[in-house]
Amino acid sequence: MKKRKLDNLDLKQREIDEYNKKHKTHYSYGMYTALVRIGKIIPDCDRKEVKK
Repeated sequence: MKKRKLDNLDLKQREIDEYNKKHKTHYSYGMYTALVRIGKIIPDCDRKEVKK
């Protein structure tokens, strides 16, 4: 079976899954993106840029 290329939604869902495992939460896509927008959650990809 041929592997398909991951699109932005697939990558975002993986990011949310990793966040939920790391912080023991159960955020859905909508809740996660809303919390990111209002600044309650800083995504890991943004943290890496801040540290550099």
